Amino acid sequence: MISTISRGPTLAGPSNRSVKQYVRAAHYPQVFGIEADRHRKFPKVGWEPITFCEEEVEGIIYPHDDPMIIRAEIADYDVGRVLIDTRSSVNVIFADAFKGLEIADSMVNRQITPLLSFSGDLVQPVGSVNLPIAFGVAPRKTMTYDQFLIVDCPTTYNVIIGRTALTRVKAHLSPHMLLMKFPTCNGTGAVRGDQLSARTCYATALKSVACKPPMEAMSV
Repeated sequence: MISTISRGPTLAGPSNRSVKQYVRAAHYPQVFGIEADRHRKFPKVGWEPITFCEEEVEGIIYPHDDPMIIRAEIADYDVGRVLIDTRSSVNVIFADAFKGLEIADSMVNRQITPLLSFSGDLVQPVGSVNLPIAFGVAPRKTMTYDQFLIVDCPTTYNVIIGRTALTRVKAHLSPHMLLMKFPTCNGTGAVRGDQLSARTCYATALKSVACKPPMEAMSV
């Protein structure tokens, strides 16, 4: 006699896909956390539209092709003769100005590659340092940290601000008005270029070039 075995209701086991998800979640919980954060909606930080109007040209001497030279707060010091240069891919602080900031030598990174100047010459920086820089006047003031190359060479400027710092503070420039604007938590901040300082720096640079001895041709 052959006995029959009655089968009860079977329980469906977990699918391969769900098992894999469980294993991944057990071994890599941080991965799932990152994925969840990517799809989470964060509130956007809004800022006012930045505009330039005709009334803001008041006080500027026209016609001009002056560079934008401003004052900025660097490492809690009020620094003048700061050149805004959108052509520069780095921020530069010159050695004399850096000494005035009284920054500890231990903060300077001495391992730095040569810098290519606008004239095509290679300049060896003294080092690099990360410094806080602030633009504007409170309450419409913005601040960021960025790297500065320390360069020891004669110049009429103290600091050159390049594209990295300008991008960090979302700066918008009007060379025609010598005006730089940027968003802040309290509205649009602005910094006006000092036209007199720009022309003084230019005149000083011309004098330094004129004082150089003329180049003499040598024959062998």
